[in-house]
Amino acid sequence: MIPFTLILFTLFSSVFSSSLLSDFHALVTLKQGFQFSNQVLYTWQGSNFTSVCSWAGIQCRDNRIVWVDLTDLNLFGSVSPSITSLDKLTHLSLAGNNLTGTIDLTNLTNLEFLNISNNMLSGQMDHWNLSTMQNLQVLDVYNNNFTSFLPLGLVCLKQSLKHLDLGGNFFFGEIPKSFGELASLEYLSLAGNDITGKIPGELGNLSNLMEIYLGYFNSFEGGIPVEFGKLRNLVHMDLSSCDLDGSIPKELGELKKLNTLYLHINQLSGSLPKHLANLTNLLYLDLSSNALTGEIPFEFINLNNLKLLNLFLNRLHGSIPDYIADFPHLETLGLWMNNFTGEIPYKLGLNGNIQVLDLSSNKLTGVIPPHLCSSNQLKILILLNNFLFGPIPQGLGTCYSLTRVRLGENYLNGSIPDGFLYLPKLNLAELKNNYLSGTLLENGNASSSLCLQQLDLSNNALSGPLPHSLSNFTSLQILSLTGNQFSGPIPSSIGGLNQVLKLDLSRNLLSGEIPPEIGNCLHLTYLDMSQNNLSGSIPPLFSNIRILNYLNLSRNHLNQTIPKSIGTMKSLTVADFSFNEFSGINSTPGKKTNADFKLIFALGLLMCSLVFVIAAIIKAKSFKKNGPGSWKMTAFKKLEFTVSDILECVKDGNVIGRGGAGIVYHGKMPNGVEIAVKKLLGFGANSHDHGFRAEIQTLGNIRHRNIVRLLAFCSNKETNLLVYEYMRNGSLGEALHGKKGAFLSWNFRYKISIDSAKGLCYLHHDCSPLILHRDVKSNNILLSSNFEAHVADFGLAKFLVDGAASECMSSIAGSYGYIAPEYAYTLRVDEKSDVYSFGVVLLELLTGKKPVGDFGEGVDLVQWCKKATNGRREQVVDIIDSRLMVVPKEQAMHMFFIAMLCLEEDSVQRPTMREVVQMLSEFPTQSQQDQQSSSSCSSSINPPSKKLIQNHKLPCSPTFKHDLLV
Repeated sequence: MIPFTLILFTLFSSVFSSSLLSDFHALVTLKQGFQFSNQVLYTWQGSNFTSVCSWAGIQCRDNRIVWVDLTDLNLFGSVSPSITSLDKLTHLSLAGNNLTGTIDLTNLTNLEFLNISNNMLSGQMDHWNLSTMQNLQVLDVYNNNFTSFLPLGLVCLKQSLKHLDLGGNFFFGEIPKSFGELASLEYLSLAGNDITGKIPGELGNLSNLMEIYLGYFNSFEGGIPVEFGKLRNLVHMDLSSCDLDGSIPKELGELKKLNTLYLHINQLSGSLPKHLANLTNLLYLDLSSNALTGEIPFEFINLNNLKLLNLFLNRLHGSIPDYIADFPHLETLGLWMNNFTGEIPYKLGLNGNIQVLDLSSNKLTGVIPPHLCSSNQLKILILLNNFLFGPIPQGLGTCYSLTRVRLGENYLNGSIPDGFLYLPKLNLAELKNNYLSGTLLENGNASSSLCLQQLDLSNNALSGPLPHSLSNFTSLQILSLTGNQFSGPIPSSIGGLNQVLKLDLSRNLLSGEIPPEIGNCLHLTYLDMSQNNLSGSIPPLFSNIRILNYLNLSRNHLNQTIPKSIGTMKSLTVADFSFNEFSGINSTPGKKTNADFKLIFALGLLMCSLVFVIAAIIKAKSFKKNGPGSWKMTAFKKLEFTVSDILECVKDGNVIGRGGAGIVYHGKMPNGVEIAVKKLLGFGANSHDHGFRAEIQTLGNIRHRNIVRLLAFCSNKETNLLVYEYMRNGSLGEALHGKKGAFLSWNFRYKISIDSAKGLCYLHHDCSPLILHRDVKSNNILLSSNFEAHVADFGLAKFLVDGAASECMSSIAGSYGYIAPEYAYTLRVDEKSDVYSFGVVLLELLTGKKPVGDFGEGVDLVQWCKKATNGRREQVVDIIDSRLMVVPKEQAMHMFFIAMLCLEEDSVQRPTMREVVQMLSEFPTQSQQDQQSSSSCSSSINPPSKKLIQNHKLPCSPTFKHDLLV
């Protein structure tokens, strides 16, 4: 008996050892598929397979691996098919890496937990044989590249599946009605895909569901199913930004456990249903950016647990209910851009924790409530563009939490509260266009650290001397005091504003001499001291300000001569010394003539062209010498073609475009896939460093509906090739200004404006770190076969500036006609530079005109539009493209209004791309039927698909906009 038991034990031990050895080999093969894993998976080594259970991220049970967790290890590469050998696996997490290619999960029938989110995996889920995973409770594939219909096999998991996240992929088609049979489901996210059709009412049968996310940015037909009122356990509902229309069902008032309801950025209409007042546990309610009408119901008095209430960008009217002031937990209240009238509730802030308050662009009257900062938590206060009167509450002078205040364009009077301008956290104070009076007091605490970056007190009735403590604002970039009654000398301490970009002291009563210390303001780009009583001479130290672009000293009593040094300030484009008392003028011309600049520019361009031609010939010869073996390709998704296939299309007969970034070739791969190959110009051997490749890797990781996808990067010692997906309808520039321009209907143009704005918004706000485009223009917005706009060439301008070939090129970030004005004198680029360029693109869409060339010498599209309309959107009809047959006036006015915001001279005043997306989305585009009937596309332009507006994968719109620039 004992020998038999011993034999049996030995046999079982052998089986167990064999199984563990198989698991060991599977993990070793899995590791070999990863890149950069040596340090991360340092414990995954050793010849003794019995140690595998002690490896990092591994757990065993009964001598079998049951747990693999490699979350957030920054792994690259692919997932080896050997993973299918781990047939006892119950927990698998590969989330938060950079894995590409497909993943095979067949045989993993014991899985209970599967998380592969935040990778770049592709393929279809139907091959996983989901019906065999009867124990699966968590399935999370969020933010990958899966493409297919939503997998029907999931219905086989209706008894086990509790958490399902398919968001942030490219799933298409309709939501299967069978998803309503997933009875155990507690969490459902399908957000950020290409899902269309109606939201099935069957989802209302998911009685255990606690969270549902269907927006960002699917494109549904119809409205919110009334059956959703049966989701009695629901805590979080997010249906934002997915083209929903109709009214908000009163049945949602049955969701008594709901604490978050996000329905913003849709086309919902009708009134606010009073039944929502039954949601007494609600903490966050965002219905902004819709077409809701009527008043805020009295019944909402029951929503006293709210922390956030956003109703902005609707068509609501009536008064703001007094009971809102009694909500004890309210932190954010956004009601801007409606038609609210009456007074702001007097007790607002007295009983709550208000932090963000934006009531701008309404028709509110009365005084500003005195208790807004009683909790000492108010950070943002935006009340501009109303009919408010009376003084600014004194309590704001001690509101130390304030960071942004905009009270402009009202009827406020009285003095500025003591201490207000010197609040330690305040970075923006805009009180312009009011009736404020009194003087500016000195800072009583000169040692305090101040953060103020923008101060606009223009067009008031302020008087007295300018305080010497202005120099305490060491971070100040914009100072506008124009249109007041300030008197006395300009204090010499103003030279301490060493970060100031714009200084406007015009239209006051200032006297005395201009202090030479202004020459210490080396970042100054705009200086206006016109229409004062200044005397004496112009300080020669002005020439220290090497980037000064605008100088206006007109209508003063300045005398002597204009300093010779002014003539050396090459950055000056505007200089006005008229109506003074100069006794003469230096013979040296104040600035070069346009003819001089044109000659210099032409000669420089000719020399650069010769250099590039010679370099191109040399490159072409060396390019041909290098065979495919010398090339290295980095693919950012699974590709079914090789470097050799790509090189075959890099020839003169395939050129489809040339630009500052390089030459673009069109190619068709053996599998039928069409690609665009950009051969970068101006890159030598030193462009193959780690920094350059890291940048390319970053660009390759970008995945977004409205951004041209970088498929691969190919390089050898001398040449870099970027391989992109091919856009069949070319660039927006070609569509507008070429032969096809007459066929680009208004509906397409407005759709393109939204799509391209979303692409830029993603680069600015959803990438970490943010990505600046640096060369936004219509030729860098490409159109797919269904006229979906895709932003192209993002980030390449930076490479051109940093590249070796930029020795001849000037390091200009952008294209002529699109460059923000501040770049000429700061040589700095930020996201607001992209916003300005996008404003030019909006004008191109409106007018059909190129940014330069059609308006006479020295006049561009921006200047022409401003002059033709006097900056008033009501006159937009004067600039509309005459080729357009039908243009909705309100929509055109709205686009022009947004364009003018983007084109503000002061970059601080421009909106963010997030705000641009929100404002453009306020006007829904017409139905597909309307689109087709109103457009007359030629046979050379492919007709649009049934999907009206393609949206990006991930959210780009905030639940609250801090600021509206109007």
